[in-house]
Amino acid sequence: MDISGADARHVLTLVEDLEESDSVRELQERALPGLLGLIGADAAQCYRFSADGSAVSALSLPHESFHEDPMVIYDHPLDHPLTDAMLETPAPDAWRVSDVAGDREWRRTHCYNLDFRPFGLRRHLVASAGSDAATVEGYALARSGEDFTEHDRDLFGFAQLRLGLAERAVREREQLRALAAVALELAGGHERGVAALDGNGRPQALNAVAAGLLAVVGDDPRLGRPESFVARHIEVRYVPPAGPGLSALLLLRDLARARATARRHGVTEQEHRTLLHLHEGRTATETARHMGLSPTTVRGYIASLHRKLEAGHTAALLRRGRDLGLIGD
Repeated sequence: MDISGADARHVLTLVEDLEESDSVRELQERALPGLLGLIGADAAQCYRFSADGSAVSALSLPHESFHEDPMVIYDHPLDHPLTDAMLETPAPDAWRVSDVAGDREWRRTHCYNLDFRPFGLRRHLVASAGSDAATVEGYALARSGEDFTEHDRDLFGFAQLRLGLAERAVREREQLRALAAVALELAGGHERGVAALDGNGRPQALNAVAAGLLAVVGDDPRLGRPESFVARHIEVRYVPPAGPGLSALLLLRDLARARATARRHGVTEQEHRTLLHLHEGRTATETARHMGLSPTTVRGYIASLHRKLEAGHTAALLRRGRDLGLIGD
């Protein structure tokens, strides 16, 4: 790859700004004018298609540069001679059409979403693509007049590589935000904190409440473990990953208000902690082990809770605790 340090810095500056996008779609829309300015071209496009030809999508700038229907000329994306080169590429890369097609006169100037008005006009294309076994996706530039240079190709290949990494980061953020929204709903509202555990088990706050609560319990070694606990008046509940490639979550709640409510009802701090363990589904024996107490002592706390909260059985006790705000949903 033949690009200068200055060229690389231009790409990195462009991508660093794009990484702040709220969605992959927004990143791609903002990337197109950036690529036009970086390389110098008449039109830019972001495209994606399945290797079996069942799905093709594209985003173009200017919009009218390419026909709005990606399938308007080719009935099947595999008809295009660049396809084999793209599918065989193990990592993102870039080509000039002239590299692949030699001196062939091109009437159709884009791999998948094709220019509908090319007659009598020779355009030169840079196509950039990375692939797995099922899809090919990337960015492309079209220019009338002079061909793209090898330097343009190398610069565009580097830009495609960095854009792919940025898209992955933005996509992961989108997934985390979606998980956070679900977690907040499950946690009972926006007064709860939500954090995600990264690959090293470090919590990353997903809302302002979590940032504040993590500042209080951030040095607790249990944060990176698959367990729930209470520390410094803060309840931390571990939620395992919802699926492959997703992060585990932590739901955090400040118990100060709940403990103030407990005091108003005559519930001691140890009794309140016992109630929280029961809420986690633990038995009296398991609760005793977690609290470092004897089972007899914990059973005494449970009996006291039944009396103070006027609940005749465990289900009623937990329901009464939720109604009073002593425990979460």
